[in-house]
Amino acid sequence: MNQTAGAEPVCIVGGGPVGMITALELERHGIRATILESGPDELRSEWRGSTLHPPTIEILDGLGLSADILNEGVRLERLCYRDLELEGEASFEYNLLAGLTRFPFRVQFEQYKLIRLLKRALRERRVETRYGCAVVGLHQDDDGVELEVESGSARDTIRSRWAIGADGAHSTVRKAVQVSFPGFTYPFQSLVVATRFPFDVYLPDVSPVTYWTGPRGRFSLIRTPDIWRIALTTDTRSGEAFVRQGSQPHSHFISDVELLFRGKVDPLEMELEQHQMYRTHQRLAATFRCKNVLLAGDAAHLSSTTGGMGLNSGIHDAHALANAFGQHDRESSLTAYADGRRRMAEEIIQPLTTSSRQGTDLSSVAARADRLANLVNLASDPSKAQQYLVRASMLDVAGLAAGPERVA
Repeated sequence: MNQTAGAEPVCIVGGGPVGMITALELERHGIRATILESGPDELRSEWRGSTLHPPTIEILDGLGLSADILNEGVRLERLCYRDLELEGEASFEYNLLAGLTRFPFRVQFEQYKLIRLLKRALRERRVETRYGCAVVGLHQDDDGVELEVESGSARDTIRSRWAIGADGAHSTVRKAVQVSFPGFTYPFQSLVVATRFPFDVYLPDVSPVTYWTGPRGRFSLIRTPDIWRIALTTDTRSGEAFVRQGSQPHSHFISDVELLFRGKVDPLEMELEQHQMYRTHQRLAATFRCKNVLLAGDAAHLSSTTGGMGLNSGIHDAHALANAFGQHDRESSLTAYADGRRRMAEEIIQPLTTSSRQGTDLSSVAARADRLANLVNLASDPSKAQQYLVRASMLDVAGLAAGPERVA
């Protein structure tokens, strides 16, 4: 085993958006960081998050990335809720956030495109990223962290003052420091479908983002720059494998599309470019700090994808963590980061995303009617609608606005 010469001030394990933004933010504070990414240096366009909320755009603007995002992304200025069988629409206008943020709207911008921008920024600022470099062991003492890494057939040791685990839900770093990750997995898998079918032609008044409820649970329709994405809950259990019959999509997708178009469109004639099942979790690490190791993003917390808060809260972690490193009293600032961000996840993000998922997965007609009526009532009152959007946009958890009532 070779000992890598020189100790890195900060090693970031995980080269996704959270790890890359942490490195860029640290560079702004004059702190050298090295990213260790186990995967190859490639850009895959598979489905991940696409929602960027106002405070996240603020953070990305500070890194000089907002212009490209605003030019290329789909700007959402009206958030809508409907039902596949019931009449009515709750429409929340984002202009109610004017004065609370410089970006009073939500942007749909695929995660792989964000990664592309972040890679370019890392190269321009000469922040080192080591691809194909897997962390296989971690040991720490009072002076820092020792990371055992494998790259191909070679094994090295990297010494670092600090290590940040931004390596996702199955975090090697979190497991190495034996931090528990309690929570639960939703019993049924979700499905994401991607299609270029022109929904806006057949539904001319449809918003770029609309959340429907229906007899089988949620049906979310999201417009990204390149394609429409549909997410829905299925009856396939989390531990089961879903086997498609030829090109036949999931039966829930067929039934929901038939309801959406009232039988005017045959879902079997839609060309699907993606048909992917995934499991959804609500989990929270017992602590975000273990001596010289800190956690951020999915390594620290997982939440339902409904509302697009997973990627955004991870980016907020990255921003807060880098700011903590930049403080004069670094030791107390890092403890404050770990305690504050965990408390934010536990007290706000986890309950909010759980509640949102429960609401969208209602199946009985009476429960769905009550929920839609409540949302219509909220949307009709400018003060209540603003409070709703502040929470749904994560402005309160980013410290840019006062905390309103919890989203229904």
